[in-house]
Amino acid sequence: MTRRDLIIFFTLSFMWSLSFIFYRVGVPEFGSLAFASLRVVFAGLTMLIFVLLNSKNRQGIRENYKALTVVGLFSAAIPFVLFSFSAQSVNAGVLAVLNASVPMMSGFIASTFFNDKLSKKQILGLIIGVVGVIILMSEHLFSGQGSDLIPMGYALLACVGYATGANITRNYLGDLSPIAITAGSLIIASLVMLPIAIYEFPYGKSINLKAWLSVICIGVFSTAIALIFMNQLIKSIGAMRATSITLVIPIFAIVFGYVLLGEALDTGAIIGSGVILVGTYLSLNLSLKKLVHS
Repeated sequence: MTRRDLIIFFTLSFMWSLSFIFYRVGVPEFGSLAFASLRVVFAGLTMLIFVLLNSKNRQGIRENYKALTVVGLFSAAIPFVLFSFSAQSVNAGVLAVLNASVPMMSGFIASTFFNDKLSKKQILGLIIGVVGVIILMSEHLFSGQGSDLIPMGYALLACVGYATGANITRNYLGDLSPIAITAGSLIIASLVMLPIAIYEFPYGKSINLKAWLSVICIGVFSTAIALIFMNQLIKSIGAMRATSITLVIPIFAIVFGYVLLGEALDTGAIIGSGVILVGTYLSLNLSLKKLVHS
């Protein structure tokens, strides 16, 4: 893993951590299905610009539309709907914790179906990372806020989709550029979700500006641009290591709460963050010497 990969990794962590805030702001205004479908539509419109500007991207999408359709459904359309339903009753912090299960699922799928074996160091890192997430969010998890099992189950099913999409991208779309993969999967997903967006839109309801900004920002930045970075990481370092990003996202959520909202930064958050970073270091199989010289 190069220094460039590591920069992309933490930049993407920052961008995706905001998506859980956007969910909590936008879903109550638009409703679960409308918010999720609009997110995909705005992301697809953003990526349409990249397709129109580059004929090579268009050719790649035409040649790989079947695999891109599967990736679009499993990595975008279905998980976004499931997370939107979950966000109605599960707070953003718990959603981030559930999202941290993605690398474990991705590693299992990679080793079981694609013969991509994990080292003992990586497995240990994933376990340590999950423990760190639990420590970091222990106050939320054990205070009764995460007791609604059905919405939490929706979020876990979404994580299965993310893990599946990442492995399909890694194993079947290796010859496509990250932009072509992102554009093809999101444009196809947006075509699927557009009728839902039209049907489920809350006509006659006054939507506040924060909700509109949330759905636009989550579509453009936390989906379209973020998935370009993610697909680059998957191609560069593999599905399991790339999805380890979900271990770091809760740290950003805690920092945002402390800096922007004045929330308390307790001992559990500090200890949990440290444990997560150790687990992430191991799961990514990093070498400080190589990073310094990369």
